[in-house]
Amino acid sequence: MVQKLLIVDDEPVILKGLKYSLEQESYIVETAVDGENALSKALNNVFDLIVLDLMLPGMDGLEVCQKIRKN
Repeated sequence: MVQKLLIVDDEPVILKGLKYSLEQESYIVETAVDGENALSKALNNVFDLIVLDLMLPGMDGLEVCQKIRKN
């Protein structure tokens, strides 16, 4: 069973590296670069795992996590 992941980070190099490495291991990977985009994707899709940077522009990672858990 292929697992679907959401990786959230505002550093493009880190995001690209994680996405590439995980796709090489046959994961389906979606990405987001800020809290608002991450929250939208998380609430409109089903992910097996969300990897969330805490220091994001705008809405920080902790706030994103709290809002996901409320829904």
